[in-house]
Amino acid sequence: MNKYKFLLLLFLPFISFGQTVTIKGIAKTYEYKEIGVYATNDYLSNTQRKLTYADIDSAGNFLLEFKTKDIQYITLKIDKSIASMYVEPNANYDIKIMPPDSTTYQNPNLEHDVKISLNLKSKTEINALTMDYDNQFDYFTYVELVALYSRKAYPKIDSFKVAMQKFYSDVHNKYFETYITYTIAALEEKTKLSEKKLYANYISGKPVMYTNPEYMNFFNAFYKQKIQNFALTKEGFPLGFQLNDRGSLSGVINILHRDAYLKNDTIAELVLLKGLYESYYDGSFKQGSIIAILKQISTDSYVPEHRQIAINILNSFSKLKVGSPAPFFELPDKNGVTHSLDELRTKQYVYLMFFDAACTSCLEQMKVIIAFKKMYGERITFVSVSTDKTNAELKNFTNKNPKFDWLFLYDNSNGQLKANYEIKSMPEYFFINPDGKFIQVPAESPDGDIDRAFYDIVKPKTKLHNVGSKRDN
Repeated sequence: MNKYKFLLLLFLPFISFGQTVTIKGIAKTYEYKEIGVYATNDYLSNTQRKLTYADIDSAGNFLLEFKTKDIQYITLKIDKSIASMYVEPNANYDIKIMPPDSTTYQNPNLEHDVKISLNLKSKTEINALTMDYDNQFDYFTYVELVALYSRKAYPKIDSFKVAMQKFYSDVHNKYFETYITYTIAALEEKTKLSEKKLYANYISGKPVMYTNPEYMNFFNAFYKQKIQNFALTKEGFPLGFQLNDRGSLSGVINILHRDAYLKNDTIAELVLLKGLYESYYDGSFKQGSIIAILKQISTDSYVPEHRQIAINILNSFSKLKVGSPAPFFELPDKNGVTHSLDELRTKQYVYLMFFDAACTSCLEQMKVIIAFKKMYGERITFVSVSTDKTNAELKNFTNKNPKFDWLFLYDNSNGQLKANYEIKSMPEYFFINPDGKFIQVPAESPDGDIDRAFYDIVKPKTKLHNVGSKRDN
């Protein structure tokens, strides 16, 4: 029998599509906006996936439905406003999302937390339990702050642990039990309890709880920079050779087993995944070698979660680099006429901007583009892409700003184009040459140093800022 068919049959009995979660809510001041539900793919890459979304009506009401197999920690997003909560299978929630707090809401282009109010129907509901426990945990750490950073820390924490176990002895919820255990474990890690005790109490012989944020928070803290630090020791020194030169996953794992806290195959591979993700940008190992090992794990690991984490990490690495092709797009303007990147860039260079009408800094930057278009418009095409929900919003915006006389397009890709260009905030800029490749990614803003790049294009090619002249040396 084909081994892959066997594996498929092996996992079929455990496949479940979950049970429905319903969130009914109100979000005043967010009328007509979209609210999305996001879950974390894994707690190493911290990438997210959208579970569902809905429109908020004129009265601020919304209704969200999706499925989950287990208790799950989710994030609700409305533009840059975010709020988080737990959900349980087959549960209904009534919530209220508060407007941004003016004392903490500073930059409208960055994500910020907003308060959420839940109509809790039971004291044993997971949100009720965690909020109640968090209050006691916060009070304990406040009262015992001095003791927690002294030799008295461990007895104090141990007494608190016993008190909490007794207080919640009538609650039979495995997820909540793990929540208590690993918030306390994280506290012990911060107060420098010995690694040996932490490993014995919370990792050795314990199941890896990939989807539990409290467990993974402790795990990530305990093994922070573990791979990089171990590679600098006498026992771990061959790690660099196995990873960079041989590209051997089995060789890397064998070296990791020399560490007292990496004897277990599953733990060693998970810590390796964490280390590869951490070191991709810090130069500890060659990026090409990191990608090669991640690809091996994504296909060869015996742990399904590890295969998926490797894929998530690979996907998280930016594909947008200077000299790489800009993602293709074909979008309508305000009149419905379609324009493609290929059409635009074969004629001229393209200075591409992503914006939305509510972004005040976007508006200010566009005022600078007016002058640039007059100076460089013969060689550079200026394109602004609206990410607002409807083309009507784009029409309204351009009608209000007639001096913005360059090409405006409407993003009708349902978020795919933003994902392709890795847009995380507004405004965002890209500079593309006639071959369709990035010159700057992301590019300087209009009020930044982009004028220098523009000038280099329109002036004679032999005098690019006097490179090599005595003036620059």
